[in-house]
Amino acid sequence: MSRNGGQSLRDLKQQGRKRADALRVRFDDTDDPLGWFDACYERADGESALVPWAHEVARPEFVEWLETLPSERRCGRAVDVGCGLGDNAVELAKAGFDVTAFDISETAIRWAAQRFPDYRIDWRTFDLTEPPEDLEAAFDLVNETYTLQILQPPYRDLAIRALPHFVKPGGTVLIVGRGRLAHEPVNPPPWPIVPEEFNCLLDAGLELVSFADFYTDRKGMPVRHFRIECRRLA
Repeated sequence: MSRNGGQSLRDLKQQGRKRADALRVRFDDTDDPLGWFDACYERADGESALVPWAHEVARPEFVEWLETLPSERRCGRAVDVGCGLGDNAVELAKAGFDVTAFDISETAIRWAAQRFPDYRIDWRTFDLTEPPEDLEAAFDLVNETYTLQILQPPYRDLAIRALPHFVKPGGTVLIVGRGRLAHEPVNPPPWPIVPEEFNCLLDAGLELVSFADFYTDRKGMPVRHFRIECRRLA
């Protein structure tokens, strides 16, 4: 399969990973270290294969959970955290939610809105670690899928602590991403999440509903994942 001037999808993805790594290092030395996300989208120039985490399909580990959600819970407001090109947000809308989707990258948000003009989604641009006041305790479901694993300290801790800001009493916070146990090695990027990182959610008034520790196949190799569901006490 070839795209974008005849390059294969595999070659484009390799190029995108190298570019993302270089941009991350370059932005580390600036006053906007998270600016590399928008730079990745901007320099991709409409080619999703050049954005390492963009697959133009909803993540199956998230969809699997959503499909098991009882019909009476597929309603109300949902927010998709770090929505990227918008595929997970669209799945939430299809399921029956009134969806807000945001990303730190303005380019990603424009791209997502252009991809899905027929869905009534509130697309927004802001930093998860600086959530707007009008979204405080506003959502029945907060979906964070594959965003935390891209962040490094201190931003990841700030991001995790920001998640409870969005959920209303009785609402759910869903977290999906690559995982590792504390004694297991880190092979970045991405940086797999460790269960102990989520203790702060309990301190913020959430209760653990379920914790799934499972493996998915990545190029013939088993990759550990966590799926964590929490609920804010009513």
